[in-house]
Formats: sequence, C-alpha cells, structure tokens
Amino acid sequence: MHWTDFVVIISSGSFGGLLSSLYIHDGALILPKKIELELSDGTKRKNYHIGFISDMILGAGAGLIGALPLGLEFPKFIYLAIIAGFGGGSFIAKQAKLTAEEKVSSQDKLPPIIASTAQGTDGSKEVTLELAISDSKGEN
Repeated sequence: MHWTDFVVIISSGSFGGLLSSLYIHDGALILPKKIELELSDGTKRKNYHIGFISDMILGAGAGLIGALPLGLEFPKFIYLAIIAGFGGGSFIAKQAKLTAEEKVSSQDKLPPIIASTAQGTDGSKEVTLELAISDSKGEN
C-alpha cells in the first residue's frame, strides 16, 4: 500500500465521521467552541469542545481500523472507510446514550436504605442501616 492510500483512507473515514455527526445531530453541524465549566468547589474553568471535528477524528480512526486489515484495492477501501467512519461515530454515540439510560434506570431500581441511630450501652451512638428488599410482589 502506498502512503497516498493511507491519506485517502483517512480522508474517507473523516468524511464518514462528518456524515455521522450530521446524522446524530439532525443535520446541525456542531462548531468548535470554548465553554466555561463550574467545578464542584465553585471555581470556573474554561474548556474546549471541538464539535464535529471529534467525529471526523473518530471516523478517520474507524476508517483505518476497518480498511487496513482487509488489504482492499483502490476504489473498494474508500467505500469501506466511509462506512466505517459513519458507523464508528454512530456506534459510540449510541453506546454512550444506552449507558446513560441504564445508569438512570439502575438507580431507580435500588432498594431504599433506612438509617437510624441509637444510644449504645457505653454512651456512644450506634448507627443502624436497614436495607429494604422487596420480593417480586413488592412486599418487604
């Protein structure tokens, strides 16, 4: 493979990543911008959001990973790199969304924990935690 083939694969994968970005954001192109984050201690920090460029970088990597091991000839690896670039960004975005949804739903399924304090025999306070686990019928 010639070095120009690598450039074509990276470009094709980047184009697939750009298409993926447009698809994920309903046709809107998210531009790079500087954002300000407020940290938990109250301080503010500036951060950079690179927008659609991150999807293009991801697409370039997915294009290389998808096209190089197969050893395809000139026109065929372009198609594969575009498809891999598109699929790479979409797959990761979908997995991130599913992970966030699963995190929220698993927190809703946690049983309540009831804490109570009592005076110990030696004058110290004892904390008792009770985990309320219900069976399949909803009874404790």
